[in-house]
Amino acid sequence: MSLGELQREQMTDEDREIALWVSDKMPQLVKDLTRICRIPSVAVVPEDKKPPYGPECVRVLDEMLQIGSEYGLDTKNFDSCVGRIRYGDGEKSIGIWSHLDVVPVGGYWEHDPFEPVVEQGYMIARGCQDNKSSAAMALYVLLYMKEHKIKLPYSLDAYMGTCEEVGMFDIDHFVAHYPCPELSLVPDSGFPVCCGERGSFNGELTANDSVSERLISLSCDCGLYSVPNIAEAVVLDAPRIKELISSKKSPVTVEQMQTENGERAWRLTACGITAHGASPKGGSNALTILCEAICRYELASENDCKVLSWIVSINKDGNGTPLGVFFEDEISGPTILTVTQGWIRDGHLVFGFLSKYPAGCKEDLAVTAKKKANENGFSLNVTRNTKPTLFDPNHPAVTIMTDTYNRLTKNKAKPFVMSGGTYARKLPRAFACGTGMPLPPAPEGLFLKGHGDYHQPDEAISLKRVEMALVIYIKGILEICRKVKL
Repeated sequence: MSLGELQREQMTDEDREIALWVSDKMPQLVKDLTRICRIPSVAVVPEDKKPPYGPECVRVLDEMLQIGSEYGLDTKNFDSCVGRIRYGDGEKSIGIWSHLDVVPVGGYWEHDPFEPVVEQGYMIARGCQDNKSSAAMALYVLLYMKEHKIKLPYSLDAYMGTCEEVGMFDIDHFVAHYPCPELSLVPDSGFPVCCGERGSFNGELTANDSVSERLISLSCDCGLYSVPNIAEAVVLDAPRIKELISSKKSPVTVEQMQTENGERAWRLTACGITAHGASPKGGSNALTILCEAICRYELASENDCKVLSWIVSINKDGNGTPLGVFFEDEISGPTILTVTQGWIRDGHLVFGFLSKYPAGCKEDLAVTAKKKANENGFSLNVTRNTKPTLFDPNHPAVTIMTDTYNRLTKNKAKPFVMSGGTYARKLPRAFACGTGMPLPPAPEGLFLKGHGDYHQPDEAISLKRVEMALVIYIKGILEICRKVKL
């Protein structure tokens, strides 16, 4: 990395030495990152929520710990759900937490999702951005300390979890059975520091009335936390199907087929643009597109369309108003609520939604939401209801990481609250920090529209971002160790 990527006039001699060391280590870091990105570590959650979370998550954790051992660092496996790589022998510790599980592949990829490649300065692989690059970065923070024989007042630990994307049950287990660091940083957000996370309120909406015979199937599941980029339905022949077929502007494709009874039917496929479910405005929801088409062209019964129309209204609103859970405050902004999943279960339409509500909201959202759902012909099963979290934005560690980032990148960023959920909401004495930062867009033509970001097809990360984040973390951790008493 050219020192020009950072602000040379703002750099100390130590900063320059760190930047040069990081630049020299990047080829090896990429090799280590490639090793763990080759493993398709989509978590599998057992009914009792206890670890482990599927064989691939066990395998990727073992591989990461093996890499740490190869560098002569102390490693520990906690019940095959959380791993730790340690530098130092202090009684108190600072933890850097990442996760090795990934979201499902989802959608059309131009690249093999589990055969990482580097193109034009970007690594492309499922999980390389969210969040395996942070695991590799944390490892190299430890390696810097080890190679420079730096005596720290605290142990420095890189922790890796395996169930972050599907409930964070790994952290629930860890916190219940093992001691946590005196301070934890979670590089799974943006710089400088995320000092708070909105509350999470997720659930399933089940239509009270049975689905009609006209709607044979509905399928949309790219993961609860991803805006779906594909949704499918099969409907019986209908008078207005020809209008949909002839519509040149429709984003829904139509394919003729037959049912098992020999009746003519049509497969409808809607394509959207994936995004994180907590930031839906960056995507285009395929489930919404599909439901709108079914309703517009009357391809299901009147009651089916009433059910689907309400789901559309929820996503069109985007702030939870139809469910009565809209709330807004200055630091967090408004509630965000998105329906991302849909299917037919036991003869009823079922939809999964996630929401993020402001840090200042003290109400029990479940009571209001269940009442509103019932008024609209649904029952609501709450699958997750976690309170917002706030970490003191004036804590000296927050100040150090914020100042380090701003000084080295010549920014004036401030700590913030975000919608996305990280391990920081489950861990004591924790805040999220990096590795996201403003960078120039990817080279034109490198990614298709709706590709290249976290949770998207052809997920990628700028190696420049990894490099700069590693410099910031090394310097910031050194300053915390020098100036903060835990």
